[in-house]
Amino acid sequence: MLIFDESYFAEEERDGFVISSMMKRVWAAQICVLEEVRRVCEMLHIPFFADWGTLLGAVRHHGFIPWDDDMDICMLRKDYMRFLEAAPEILKPPFEIKSVYNDPTDDIIKARIINGRHMNFEQDFLEQFYGCPYVVGIDIFPIDNITEDQKQLEEQIRTLRFVLKAAASVPEEPPYEDDVLELLQQIENTFGFAIDYNNRPAHELKKLYDILCSWYMHEDTKEVTSMIDLANGWDYHAKRAWFSEIIEMPFENTTIPVPAGYDGLLCIKYGKDYMTPRQVSSHEYPFFKEQMLGLKEVMEEEFQTQLSEEQMYQLIEMKALGTAF
Repeated sequence: MLIFDESYFAEEERDGFVISSMMKRVWAAQICVLEEVRRVCEMLHIPFFADWGTLLGAVRHHGFIPWDDDMDICMLRKDYMRFLEAAPEILKPPFEIKSVYNDPTDDIIKARIINGRHMNFEQDFLEQFYGCPYVVGIDIFPIDNITEDQKQLEEQIRTLRFVLKAAASVPEEPPYEDDVLELLQQIENTFGFAIDYNNRPAHELKKLYDILCSWYMHEDTKEVTSMIDLANGWDYHAKRAWFSEIIEMPFENTTIPVPAGYDGLLCIKYGKDYMTPRQVSSHEYPFFKEQMLGLKEVMEEEFQTQLSEEQMYQLIEMKALGTAF
């Protein structure tokens, strides 16, 4: 188990941004998830790399970006698929993996390692995750090959866009109109992909989308990409050689593997001036606000009282740190 000195959890200002004590506990909990991913990957001999804001944080801050609240890693596609297959049997409770392949509620084209499905105030859980009661996790992005045949690449992108459009057009629940069923049968025949009609067709098509992203998984290509982004129009071309070596960089009180070609990746993702901090976030901060609001709704109904968001955060922190409501 990682050791965090209690002083780590003190409220702190970094680069002009105030990081709350609870956010520090959320960070520590995410690092616990990272260490479990590391353990599993070492068992499977699978390399993984910091990605997106976590990569930027490792390089620029040697830890989390002060205004970031989540962690991202990536794996080359062949390793990613092997991880999805093998990890569920190796992960220790309460850790689990979510992906389009094992969770019919998950339509996101990436995997996620989480420490549970709901907020948890049990003592063992709080001790394991440094007083963080929230569900935390790490997103895992697949890095796909870019075929060197330009015509095949264009066909792949057209196909991905068609499948994504089809997924957006089909109803969530039956009954399905004849034109929807005809479309689904056409897709089955075209791609040799059997749709599970007991599941939501939109989810099945997201699964097919991910399979099509990996079309050239076994090619020894010079370039790789986030195929989701490339198909969406982003000129994301990275050199495979950038991932050929790993650098262990400091990250808070541990280290994290970073691709040796991190400069090229960060220039693609954030521009050449990526070392200049800018306080921006790609989602609502903090991510656990939705979990807090869910508990707030339950409590207000049960106790017939109104609570402010600030009061809820305070109550949750008091409960998590062992103080009764």
